[in-house]
Amino acid sequence: MSALVWDDAGGEAPWLHFAHATGMNALLYAALLAPLATRFRIIASDARGHGFTRLPADPAAPLRWEDFGDDLLALIDAVDPAAPWLLAGHSMGAAVSLLAAAAHPDRASGLMLVDPPMIPFEVARALGPGERPENPMAEQAARRRGRFASREAVRTAYAGRGVFASWADADLDAYLDGGLVSDGDGVALACAPAWEGATFAAVSANIEPALQQLACPFALVAGETGSTVRDAEFAAFAGHSRSLGATRVAGTTHFVPLEAPDVVRAAIERVAAAAAVSGATVL
Repeated sequence: MSALVWDDAGGEAPWLHFAHATGMNALLYAALLAPLATRFRIIASDARGHGFTRLPADPAAPLRWEDFGDDLLALIDAVDPAAPWLLAGHSMGAAVSLLAAAAHPDRASGLMLVDPPMIPFEVARALGPGERPENPMAEQAARRRGRFASREAVRTAYAGRGVFASWADADLDAYLDGGLVSDGDGVALACAPAWEGATFAAVSANIEPALQQLACPFALVAGETGSTVRDAEFAAFAGHSRSLGATRVAGTTHFVPLEAPDVVRAAIERVAAAAAVSGATVL
């Protein structure tokens, strides 16, 4: 696995792991995380099939978001198996962090979630074993162009369009720095379109049960427009006994970490403070 590491805060500083969104990579979030490096020891990893991580990523093989959670847990155990970790993430990374924290409460002292995607809870409850609802995002991602003549060609194709419409130039450059690999005389998306489509299609139906099992303090930050957290699920997160608060950030989209990084950092600090008070080495 490939990861960014900030470890100048010292051996007593709490560990923080940040997990990225589907199709994205750790470098996209470096500007968000770097200001926290005086307070936390931080790891931001590239998920399987994303960025520079080279774990097997066969889009034809069975895939669950819980598999990404297993990878996350294996990574933090390889780094520091004794310490409790603050787990944070955006979009898929938030959902994967939630699934990992619920499955292994001894590894998570706190949880900070930014706009996690989920199947509506009432729809997920009605699904049979292995059944998944239609997923237009998966189909759209699988049709993306995966190879370009140059980085400049990718930048021209993406700048100001689609999900990148509201992005600052620095954010797009960070995404390209962590999301392109050399491919002969051109470049290719590190997260291949077929894998991105398979990842979208693998969205977990177990978010509600995982939320109900959570034993650590957590906070939710969601976008105002185009959020993946509907009002019904937002209320479920806000009303949980371990919730430190749920916030919709005015003027933001699904890409809250890029648009309101101060809000996200403040939520991480709030969770860390609650985790420290609870002394949650084992929850």
